[in-house]
Amino acid sequence: MIIPENSNDLTPAWFAGFLSERGDQVNVKSVHLEQLGVGAGMMSTMYRARLTYAGGSGPDTLIVKLPTAMTQNRGIAAQFDNYRREVEFYRRAAHATPMRTASVYLAEHDGPDNFVLVLEDLGNWELGDQIAGCSLDRATAVMEELAALHGAFWNGVDRAEMDWLPDNYPSVMSDGLASGTEASWEGFVINFADLLPDSLRDARLDYLDGLPRVQAWMNDRPRTIVHGDYRMDNLFFRETGNGIEVACCDFQAPVRGKGIQDVAYFLSASIDTEMRRTHEHDLIRHWLDSLSSQGIDDYQFDQALLDYRMGILMLWTYVVIVGGGMTAENERGDNWVSAMVERSIASMQDHDCLSLLA
Repeated sequence: MIIPENSNDLTPAWFAGFLSERGDQVNVKSVHLEQLGVGAGMMSTMYRARLTYAGGSGPDTLIVKLPTAMTQNRGIAAQFDNYRREVEFYRRAAHATPMRTASVYLAEHDGPDNFVLVLEDLGNWELGDQIAGCSLDRATAVMEELAALHGAFWNGVDRAEMDWLPDNYPSVMSDGLASGTEASWEGFVINFADLLPDSLRDARLDYLDGLPRVQAWMNDRPRTIVHGDYRMDNLFFRETGNGIEVACCDFQAPVRGKGIQDVAYFLSASIDTEMRRTHEHDLIRHWLDSLSSQGIDDYQFDQALLDYRMGILMLWTYVVIVGGGMTAENERGDNWVSAMVERSIASMQDHDCLSLLA
């Protein structure tokens, strides 16, 4: 399979090639591309492809995901091995969890900075909004879906067949987060000087010194697959007679570590701060209850809450790198980054996370 260089390579013949390899021969007559998610992500470019057929039959629409055209961000994706990890997740893990993900038609990578994914179109679902956040009912459903991912791999990621996943620490991920945070700190402080309290602005040396211990903490048991970028812009919602369904995409940052990291990232960065302050304990408990329903009852609330605080502290690396070292596509991209930074600052302060460095 030839991996497209850009959208110009997404031709009728290219689609017909891999669709025919999946089953009956098809002849794709035309392809109409619509770019999606502009300003919602940093590492990739996505298109909805509308297909018409001159022979055979196939899906009317597909989602195609390619590397970002922004050189700086693509270099960071290669440094963190994001593209290969996402391809390997769809190839080797998506089928093993009840978490709802888009069905995969094609998943290929070629080196650290080139890949292609062709996925089921979830266009009839509602895409989450990082800026707007979500309701308490949706946040509760999100905790259940996270538990579906984490429970499927709970203390089961140290088998040889899971070696495609890096550890939280030490790994290319932890090294990249440490070096990226160091390189981005000054730019982050400049970009968000009006939001940062003195305690966080001046914590650079202490934070970088303590970061390896925090990363090692989040690498310890109980270990599972951590999604790594579990936020509203990567979630889809659908309300049915059975309640709220949640589907998840963007598996470019999975690691092996404590699943509470995903809970910490979602609650500290994706929902309204006042809602988080009021309901975060209940939402953590709901995640634990959802794990318990799968027979996982060896992880108690007090430990989960400490790990949650450690997770917020470790994820400060994400905030600094995205806020100080990456380029947004447009104003919408700037706005979701600002929302994430503001919420994360509040979470760091509310939980006195810097004190955990000691």
